[in-house]
Amino acid sequence: MNHPQPGRFGPPCALATLALSLLLAFPAQAAPVGGEVRAGAAVIAHTGALTTVTQSTGNAIIHWQGFSIGAGEAVQFRQPGSSSVTLNRVTGPDPSAIFGNLSANGRVFLVNPAGVLFGPGASVNVGGLVASTLDIADADFLGGRHAFSGSSRASVVNRGTITAAEGGYVALLGATVANQGVISANRGSVVLAAGEAITLDVLGDNLLHAVVDRAAVDALASNGGLIQADGGRVLLTTQAAGSLLSTVVNNTGVIQAQTLSTRNGSIMLMGTMVNGTVDVAGTLDASAPVAATAASSRPPPRACGCRKAPSSPPRRPWDAPATG
Repeated sequence: MNHPQPGRFGPPCALATLALSLLLAFPAQAAPVGGEVRAGAAVIAHTGALTTVTQSTGNAIIHWQGFSIGAGEAVQFRQPGSSSVTLNRVTGPDPSAIFGNLSANGRVFLVNPAGVLFGPGASVNVGGLVASTLDIADADFLGGRHAFSGSSRASVVNRGTITAAEGGYVALLGATVANQGVISANRGSVVLAAGEAITLDVLGDNLLHAVVDRAAVDALASNGGLIQADGGRVLLTTQAAGSLLSTVVNNTGVIQAQTLSTRNGSIMLMGTMVNGTVDVAGTLDASAPVAATAASSRPPPRACGCRKAPSSPPRRPWDAPATG
C-alpha cells in the first residue's frame, strides 16, 4: 500500500498560514523557558541546544512561560518509568511550535490554550503524548482523572512525525485538531478528539478512549496524513451526547489499524449524530493479513453520525466564512 507523505492530503492553506505565523513568532533558538515545578519532583537543566527534565516522582506538573523546540534543538524527559506522566502547562501568551526533537521514556502532556504545532521536521518519540488546547485541573491530573476542558478556539496540528512506544498512545485535543504528518502507535491508540470538554480513559483492553463531554461550535477532527495503530485503535471524534452543534470528522489521508497476530485493530470515526458530518475521502485500512486467524470475525471500520452534504463539502475553519 502506498502511504502519503506528510502534508500530501487535505487543504494546505490554513496549516501553511499557521506554520508561517509560528515560524515568524519564534527565533531560531526557541527552547522551553521559565520552567517552574508546581507538583511532584523534577529538575530542569539547559545544556546548549538540549533541555533535560529529570523527574523522580510518578507524576509532575511544570508551568512554562513558553514551551517550543526549534529546529536542531531537543527536549528530553527522563522519568521513573513508562507509566510516569509530566504535565507541561504553558502560562505565557505564545503557542507552542515544535520543530526539533521531543523524547520521553514515559508520557508527556502538553497543554497550551494558545495552540500547538508540530512542524515539518519535528520528531517526537515518547511512551505517550497528549497535546491539548484544553486545560486539566491539577487535582484531576494528580488523581488520575484525565478530564480536559476550556473555551480556546486555537488548533492542535501535527505536520511532523509522532511515534508512541508499543502499547502507548497519542491524543490531540481541542476545538480543531488535525494531522497532516505521521502518527504511529502500534498496539496502542491514536485519538483526535474535538470539543470543549473531553475525558480520556483507558478501557479494559488497555487502549485509550475519548468521550466528548461538551461539543464545540464547528469542531473539526481531521486527518490528511498517515495514522498507524496496527493491533490498536484509531479514534476521530467530535461526538457529544445530545449536541445539536455542527461538527466535522474528515479523513482525506490514510488511517491504518491492521491486525497484528491475534490482536485486532479498529478504526472509529464519530461525528455528532444530528448535525455532524463524517467525510471519508481517504483510505481506511483495518484489514487482517492473509494468514491471520478468525479474520472474518474482526469488526469493520465504524463511521458514526455520518451525514454527507449532497452537493458541497463540509465547511472547515480554513474556508471563507459563509455570507448572507
